[in-house]
Amino acid sequence: MNRTANILIISPDAELSKGIGMSLSDVNPQITSVPTARDGLKKVREERFDLVVTDSRLTDLSCPVLMRRIMARDPQPDILVGLPIESWHGQQELLDCGADGVFEIPLKPKELHLTVSKALKEKSFLESCGLVGKSSQLKQIAESALQVAPTDITVLITGESGTGKELVARAIHANSQRRAKPFVAANVGALAEGVVESELFGHEKGAFTGAVSRRQGLFESADKGTIFLDEIAEFKPSTQVKLLRVLEERSFMRVGGSSDIKVDVRVIAATNQNLDQRVQDGTFRSDLYFRLAVVKMDVPPLRERPRDIPILVHSFIGRLNEKSTRKITGVSDEAWGLLISYHWPGNVRELRNLLESMLALAPDRRIEASDVRRYVETQKADNRQLPVVTGKSVETAEHELLMQAILSLRSEIMNLREALSERGQLGSQQGVKPAGSPWTGGQIPTDLNVEEMEKELIGKALTYTKGNRKKAAQLLGIGERTLYRKLDKYGLR
Repeated sequence: MNRTANILIISPDAELSKGIGMSLSDVNPQITSVPTARDGLKKVREERFDLVVTDSRLTDLSCPVLMRRIMARDPQPDILVGLPIESWHGQQELLDCGADGVFEIPLKPKELHLTVSKALKEKSFLESCGLVGKSSQLKQIAESALQVAPTDITVLITGESGTGKELVARAIHANSQRRAKPFVAANVGALAEGVVESELFGHEKGAFTGAVSRRQGLFESADKGTIFLDEIAEFKPSTQVKLLRVLEERSFMRVGGSSDIKVDVRVIAATNQNLDQRVQDGTFRSDLYFRLAVVKMDVPPLRERPRDIPILVHSFIGRLNEKSTRKITGVSDEAWGLLISYHWPGNVRELRNLLESMLALAPDRRIEASDVRRYVETQKADNRQLPVVTGKSVETAEHELLMQAILSLRSEIMNLREALSERGQLGSQQGVKPAGSPWTGGQIPTDLNVEEMEKELIGKALTYTKGNRKKAAQLLGIGERTLYRKLDKYGLR
């Protein structure tokens, strides 16, 4: 890290604490050692640490309780737990309770040194990019951003709305050689169709009704810097052609102009849509897509990185409390569980908005479980079809949705067969095809396991839609991203 790392060691074993300190000496950290869990919690309340290294053999508090209390106070530091080799079978329980890593006791200095160095390096990446969290996905994004930042490579950032795509773009710019020059953000989806080209490329006086003077576009404003084009999938074909020319020739003409304008601009684009599918549909140029996606970075939704939620909540509360005389005083243990298990369809933006509303509507107290439940129920009442707290993983939820679809389908087929049989219309037919349905050949086999039934159902949907994945996803009632993961999983591409 650029600054000195602050490390807290908690262990009743003085020799172990000394050994840990010696193994980390070349990291040049600021080390504080305490013998008990309660002393450790006191230190966490008094100052900020980058890393907490704790012995699992504490006597005054169990290790899981200690980790919970540390994370409730400050979820930012990574926590490494030392575990005797004879108790190594319990490492998964510690990881499930919040540990970021486990090391062996007796100490193996080289292994601990590598673990700590890796943790501090990843933390440095996140800090350099201004990204808040500790999930492996976010660490990978930070590392990728720092790798591409020194270049002028065009980057395409994908991900759902509210995941922080612009923040990643700003991180790339802030770590590039263009950081002293402008960063210009353009939300294409927020621009009226008739003014997109004028906003991006500018216009000459008299180019259209209302153009009373020459106007500089966003590309000119971003000269020598970076332009961030959000919702790139919304570009109409004529604008796509102009953008392709800027990328290839570094020049363009203002609307109503007759001469080329040269610019030196790095382009970072973003979208919450599937551009591969848009290319297949013919609504997005393939040459522009490949020119934009020289490097492609995907920001996963918040529900897929729950380890980031406590850190984001802590960070947002800190910022909100700094700006307001009102305060959020904390979060109850039960509320933490609900916040972490909620689906967050609006991602980081939705989480921030919830905390802002809590500060406005229920200030000067901590967030309780009832507040989170009330929020979730409000989303359901708004008829927005948002997921509710289930405590289930994304994969488990997807399995259950597909199983429900299969069971519902089987029931419909059976009812139809019985109705036709009663009217004497079934005859010797071995299968029934309901009008407007992709399902043929009678009943779905009953001896398939869940994954085989998923594969069968997805295959039939693709056959019915003639390979149109967007329509197949709609037919199955799942998202396109989910369908693409399943296609890769079952080799159906």
